[in-house]
Amino acid sequence: MKTTSFLTAILFLSLFSFANFAQGEAAVPFLQINPSPSLSAMGQTGTALPTEDPFGFVWNPAQLGYTSQTNNLSYIFYPSKLEWIPAFILDLELKAIAFNAGYNFKDLIGFPLSFGFGYSNLEFNYGTFYSYDEFGNIIEEFEPKDYYDAYSFGLGMDYYIQLSIGYTIKDVTSIFSDTPTGADSNRISAETTVNDFGILLNVPVLKLIDDKMQVQLDENLFAKPTFNFSLGYSKSNIGDEIYYIDPAQADPLPRMDRIGYGISTGFDLVSDDFRINAFNLSFTVEADDILISRDSAGYEYQSTLSDLNFSKNIIQIEGDEKIVSHAGTKLEFVETVSLSFGHFSGRGFDMRETNGYEIRAKGLLKLCALWAKDPITDFLRDHIDIRYYNTDYFDYHAFQTKMTGLAFYIHNLNELFE
Repeated sequence: MKTTSFLTAILFLSLFSFANFAQGEAAVPFLQINPSPSLSAMGQTGTALPTEDPFGFVWNPAQLGYTSQTNNLSYIFYPSKLEWIPAFILDLELKAIAFNAGYNFKDLIGFPLSFGFGYSNLEFNYGTFYSYDEFGNIIEEFEPKDYYDAYSFGLGMDYYIQLSIGYTIKDVTSIFSDTPTGADSNRISAETTVNDFGILLNVPVLKLIDDKMQVQLDENLFAKPTFNFSLGYSKSNIGDEIYYIDPAQADPLPRMDRIGYGISTGFDLVSDDFRINAFNLSFTVEADDILISRDSAGYEYQSTLSDLNFSKNIIQIEGDEKIVSHAGTKLEFVETVSLSFGHFSGRGFDMRETNGYEIRAKGLLKLCALWAKDPITDFLRDHIDIRYYNTDYFDYHAFQTKMTGLAFYIHNLNELFE
């Protein structure tokens, strides 16, 4: 028994690929969604600027090597429904969670080496579809969806500079129809496994020049400046191809290169019994390239960074027909409030803007501990953090999407065993 809803779904999925990723070159385009509200607010970046975001390893697995130096456990989820591009009025929903665990072995082995593990589940639901018989009666309903389970590992070394590497395995499932429509029909779905890897280098420039550099503000209060420069690269969705029914009609996966740099600067306020990051400015630029070349004979995967024009795509931050260029900025105040904004363009996108804010508990916990001088508030100050994210993706555009996130952190547990 045939259904007309399949054709409707195919047309819709084509629209989804074009409207969101402006290329239609590969299957399962949901793999190109950045699930992080924080990183999406910064122009959909996350490759080259070190981040503590639990979703960070999805964009660059090497982020786990960085976060594991201080963060032991972290978890993030969406506290409210994330409707993707509400203007479509199609009930598209993005669901995602991420969990990180890490430990710094410096005190155990005498060398600053850390290890991190990350897990993330991302699911994209396309709404409800119906199949009909020849008389127009509904005979069933089904909900197409794509999802993956990602398992990632990262190593970090902090010896003068911070060098991190990471590797991710993603089990990908794409379900077109999970319910057979008749005796001669089958479940229409596809499964595959893809791999990501990445590298991240962070150079604490001022710390290398003079680790004791600071400016005296008062008798017992100093300002300690910071300036870091970082480089990052990742390759995502490495695999063969994917098909739903006929292997002869297999499509390539969205294999992607990402490369960029980041700059972070600010200052800490330091006294005998208190330290807080009073202000920090972060800026990052990155470019991504889908490594697929198509012609009348079919397709082939391209070599690394084959289409990148460094001057245009990275220095001038201009995308083109093959490269999307991204830029993001973040302003952080007293470890309590952050403002982010960014943009991206290229590969079918005109200039698209993003922005967001973050509310963080860490600064308030530090101030409470300074006032209370109690072991409980000291413990909360040293080991607990909570962050709320609110982001406008595709801001000032018909495709505007609201993203919110809530993250919990436990860090610096090594200090409890000293």
